[in-house]
Amino acid sequence: MPIKDYLQKREIQIILIVAALSTILVLHQVGAFIVYGVPAVTFHTVTQTKPVSKSITILNSYGAWVAYEYYQEGYGEWKNILGQKIYVKVGLTVKIGVKVEVTDLMLSGFLTEIKPPPFLIEETETTIYYKNMTIHSYAYGFKITLAWTGSAQVGIIEEHRDPVIIGGPSFEDLEKPLVRDYLVPDFNKQYLIAADPILMSIDAPTLATDKTYELRPDYLGIGGMWLTDYKTIGYTTGTATEALPASTGTAVKLFRDKALTDPCWTADYTAPMGKPLLTPDVVYWLDHFAPPAAWWKISIVNLGSQLVYDETKVKPDWISWAWEKYGSEPPAVAQWFRVDLVFRVTKDWTVPKIPEYEMPPEEKAKMKIIVTAEPENKGVPLNPPSQETWFSNLSKLIPIFIIIFVGTIVTIIVYYYAKGKWGVTKA
Repeated sequence: MPIKDYLQKREIQIILIVAALSTILVLHQVGAFIVYGVPAVTFHTVTQTKPVSKSITILNSYGAWVAYEYYQEGYGEWKNILGQKIYVKVGLTVKIGVKVEVTDLMLSGFLTEIKPPPFLIEETETTIYYKNMTIHSYAYGFKITLAWTGSAQVGIIEEHRDPVIIGGPSFEDLEKPLVRDYLVPDFNKQYLIAADPILMSIDAPTLATDKTYELRPDYLGIGGMWLTDYKTIGYTTGTATEALPASTGTAVKLFRDKALTDPCWTADYTAPMGKPLLTPDVVYWLDHFAPPAAWWKISIVNLGSQLVYDETKVKPDWISWAWEKYGSEPPAVAQWFRVDLVFRVTKDWTVPKIPEYEMPPEEKAKMKIIVTAEPENKGVPLNPPSQETWFSNLSKLIPIFIIIFVGTIVTIIVYYYAKGKWGVTKA
């Protein structure tokens, strides 16, 4: 039987519907809809300053925006002594944009484990209460790519030659200089894209899902962040690829607010990008220092490619991008970042207060919490970054999918029951 005949059967159609809904539900559970990107690192807004000023909202770990749309026309003509003329009009249309994405999430590795002495947190007449703390520090890495995109096309608007005109240039003879000497140079005056800031956020619990399941910390925060590598792609004559931060080892400033005015605390380190040094008071009040989520920024200083006149191309597109003419890849900037996450694991325990076995007062004093008052809270974001993406919006529809799924199952059961009970005809 042909496939189309099978597809026309009611039971086959119902099965296909159920299969499709089941696939959606399964993919939701395993997260397969997240094809690429790092959900914990989110682009929020882009403030573009060149070649035009505007603000763009992305709200995802990957996206794109149109940076500039250029259109210009050129006119050229030739006249003979009788006033007869030949003229042409050509137009150049250019559309340039930027693609941004966060990829290559990796757990760079275990950094250190800090085990301060047990803390004496409370003492009664019969019991002494202690708290054990262990800080686990892990480094995570990811890459941010800022990639230029562009398309350009020359179009013939009008070609005119007066009747019975003798001699004169061809249409191409008039059109090529317009492209070479006017349209291409005019676009190249404003080809550079700049954006400052590109507002981003990072969410530690989302980033560290794997280790959170393993360590079961009572608190998880961000200890620091650095640029670990920087690479320009497609840089050649007539192109620009420059972004910030650009120097390897640069510490990235994290902020509690989206206006980037209130910096977050960061741990001291034994060396740049080394292991964190955490004092006992910071360890105890880690949830008041290390932010669970934070805002930060990157910037595009200059990104773009000029156009070059290319007579080898077919009429009327006598143009190439500079990166095509002199290189092999479109302009892009890749930045690799390292973010250190600190996991605090605690355990409370009690000891009966028996005078003859009690610890000497001077030793007991060493175990008391160094910070006797709660410090200023620097770990809670003033404006918590939103982790809402197209995938999270899709998740809101899952209850509807479940209702449809259950309804479809019931429909199948009723359908086959009815078919079996009432579908028998008498002879």
